[in-house]
Amino acid sequence: MAPITVALLGCGNLGSALAGGILSPADKATVAVTRLITTVGTEDSKRRVEEQFDKHSSRLTVLLQQENLRAIQEADVVVFAVKPAKREEVFGAPGAREALRGKLIISIMAGTSTKELSRLALGDQPPTGDQLALQVVRAMPNMAAKIREAVTLFTADLNTLTKENYEITSWLFNQVGEGQCIPEATFDISAVLVGCAGSLLLLAVDGLLDAAVAEGVRRPEATKMAVNSAIGMMKLVPAGNHPSVLREKIASPGGCSIRALLELEKQGVRAAFTRAILAAADRSKQMSKS
Repeated sequence: MAPITVALLGCGNLGSALAGGILSPADKATVAVTRLITTVGTEDSKRRVEEQFDKHSSRLTVLLQQENLRAIQEADVVVFAVKPAKREEVFGAPGAREALRGKLIISIMAGTSTKELSRLALGDQPPTGDQLALQVVRAMPNMAAKIREAVTLFTADLNTLTKENYEITSWLFNQVGEGQCIPEATFDISAVLVGCAGSLLLLAVDGLLDAAVAEGVRRPEATKMAVNSAIGMMKLVPAGNHPSVLREKIASPGGCSIRALLELEKQGVRAAFTRAILAAADRSKQMSKS
């Protein structure tokens, strides 16, 4: 595969994580990125990104968002990591749509479907000719990308996405964890699981820590105990152990675990988690339709 230039529009938390994966890839053989161009909103952000990746200054160009068009023009692959509210502004900038023609467009903008990406890239005019095979990918990584442990879901029309662009997309997200291609029909609920489940579990961990501190355990010690224990238990699930079966094995008759679990059931915690994920998925669907 020929070396490529990647433009990353928006270099916040997730954008910076992707930039790190691109500039210091675990897999250097599949895809060669000779240059990364990022755009940011302020001079302070520009300095932050340049300092964060100063070891890669020969391959990195950091521009202000006013130069988005230049970044798009000089790139082979364009990753949109801007706020969803800014998508019309970014795509609608003079010359942007023309510059995007023939390029791989990857979006990590929440609630932005591939249909909406196509509309943004083409404008309100119906696609014609080579525009019918527009190369757009919708993706959703989570914050674990910062430590290269993310699960990143992505979706595209596999009938039109080229094999090369599929490989580039997979490679990109595999540098910050694991990329997984799924049908767009289940993308909203799946993306919520990837993006929101962690924050809900953190809320639960926070409650566990408060209880330990109330009983006299120092918070750093309680954090280590709770987090390491939770990580170990979670790893048993993909090994073939169903969560309900594990819960039954742990909750021995007359023991502490069954008392704790019964208290959670009395409070309706399991149903509350279900309702929370469904509410988040509904919001994602609304964003996709807006």
